Parts: sequence; structure tokens; C-alpha cells
Amino acid sequence: MFEVRKSIKRFRDDPAWKYRKHARDYLATFDRGGYPFSLGPDGLALRDLLQGSLHGREVSLFHLLAWQRGAKANVAWTYSVAVLPLPRALPATSLTSRRLAASHRVENRPALNRATGRAKDLPDLGTHLVRYCASDPDFAALISTYAMERRMHDVRLGWRIEGNRMIGWTHGRETYEDLLSLAETVAAIIDDFPERVWRWPE
Repeated sequence: MFEVRKSIKRFRDDPAWKYRKHARDYLATFDRGGYPFSLGPDGLALRDLLQGSLHGREVSLFHLLAWQRGAKANVAWTYSVAVLPLPRALPATSLTSRRLAASHRVENRPALNRATGRAKDLPDLGTHLVRYCASDPDFAALISTYAMERRMHDVRLGWRIEGNRMIGWTHGRETYEDLLSLAETVAAIIDDFPERVWRWPE
């Protein structure tokens, strides 16, 4: 916890980064029906939003508090989130490391917002390392690679495409140096998408 506070201060004091302790307006721009926002059915709060640049890309980093009502008390799970822009809007798609999905009731909540469009779990796509959910199974198959799954598994990463941005997340309150590393992993996944992705559907 102390390391996280020191990390926040380092970035907050860096003029290259814009810092906000709370950002309800920014939180309101996300679809709460998909990961990681669907993991807080009883409330969400965004903390310590940092916005800046990563290798020429805009990036937003923050901690997300997600409340779930328990039998005796409400519990707030914390997730670390990195958001990167995409060159264009793509089909709603969610990939989640099974190591991450197995933690804290993640599997009990929807990966994508089924109320706003067709979304299917794809248990036969890829390997046992990653769970797939997509509005377009053919698109999900196009981007599926073992190398990406291995990378996600190693760092317990989940990510979701929401329009023209990609939301990467993991469990816990990470330092912002670790969050930047998470963002770099998400950026590498985007960069490894096949060229056909940017012309989808052809």
C-alpha cells in the first residue's frame, strides 16, 4: 500500500501526467455491463486517474473499486486498469486470463454487456489459458493466437474492446509503474493484431 502511494505521488508530481483523485465523469463514459466494470454490481468508484502518453499513444491509468454485496457485508474489490485508444471501432470482444477469471467471483459476472447486443462465450476457441467472449466469433478467431494467450496468462491480464478503445485490467491495487507495464502489454497486443483487423469486416 505504501509503495502504491509513493508511486501515485511520483506520477502526480510529473508534469507529463494529468492527475485527478476522483473522476466520476470519466467513469461514466464506460459501459458498466462489461469487464471490469460489471464486477461491481453494487457500486463502482474510480481512484487516482492518470492520463498521459505511452510511446506516442494516449493512455489512462486508474484503480477501480468494485462493490459486491455479501451475506454479512459489502466487499470492495480493487482492480488496476489501463485504457488505450484504437485506430477505429471494433466488435465488442473480451479476453480474460483464466488465472484472473478464477479470482473473486469474476466468472459470475458478464464479460460483455449482453443487454446492448449479441455476445457469446466461446469455450472452444483458443486454449485453456484464456476465456473468450465476443459479439463476433469470427473476429475473435481472427485475433486469437497462442502467443497472446501466453502473454495474458503470465501477467493475469484481462482486456476488452469497447468501441474504439481497449481496456486492460488485472486484480489488485498495482503501482503505476506496474500499470504502465500492463499498458505496454496491452499496446503490444494491439500492435500484433493482423492487418485484416483494421479492415473488418472486409
